Amino acid sequence: MSEEVRNSDTTEYQENQTITKRDVYKVGLRWMFSNTSAFNWERMQNVAFAWSMVPILKKVTHTKKELGEALKRHMVFFNTQPSLGSLLVGAVAAMEVQKAHGEDIPDDLFNAIKTGLMGPIAAIGDSLFGSTGNALLLSFGMGLALTGNVLGPIIFALGWMALTIVINMWGVQFGFKEGTNVISSSLFSPETVDKATSILSILGLTVVGGLSASFVKIATPIQWGTGKSITTLQSVLNNLMPGILPFAYVLLLWYLHDKKKISILKLLLLTIIIAAIGSLIHLFE
Repeated sequence: MSEEVRNSDTTEYQENQTITKRDVYKVGLRWMFSNTSAFNWERMQNVAFAWSMVPILKKVTHTKKELGEALKRHMVFFNTQPSLGSLLVGAVAAMEVQKAHGEDIPDDLFNAIKTGLMGPIAAIGDSLFGSTGNALLLSFGMGLALTGNVLGPIIFALGWMALTIVINMWGVQFGFKEGTNVISSSLFSPETVDKATSILSILGLTVVGGLSASFVKIATPIQWGTGKSITTLQSVLNNLMPGILPFAYVLLLWYLHDKKKISILKLLLLTIIIAAIGSLIHLFE
């Protein structure tokens, strides 16, 4: 029977309730392409979450009224890291199938599982994508780009897309397989979350430190003395610690962003202004 939605509340969507991997992948694709669509400050990702459930809900509900009631369950507040959040999307989709097959799953349990897991998933996901993954891909891309190789930005873009697709498709299938068991999984225990975020944060900071030392270049031409007794400020600083100026500036940017909550765009503008003025007055090379 056609899945086309008609106006009648008694219209059936589909008689065959067999859920295939293709259906679950459809849920994952919807979430991957819409997780920040219709984002709002009241309930954040709720619209995208509900829309992602549609391929499954159309197979396990029989009327327009049932579909509306099911979608209404997922219009509550939801917010997590988009890519790894696919795991929770898959788990909730499995719960919808279980509920349709007669298992006693109250509506409150859907929201309880989402509320309980979206925090730990966000912690791991932000560390994986925002710190480690991004820094590693940038290290390859920037290294090539600085040599004039056009493959630098291409490798970064393709690598980022590949990581996003793999995590999304794996997450939605894993979550669907686990269903309600995902809430008791050791993968999201406080100990595992703390250990994973610590490891990823350390790895990410290590890579960022390497990137800063390799790609941030600051030197000063200031000098004093005459003839053979000329001393340059840069040589004095190098004797203290090679690369001390780039190191100090990176620390300053971190302090302003992390402690003073100054946005990245403002810090970028500040860097451009300092570089321009420093070059004009011969403070920096």
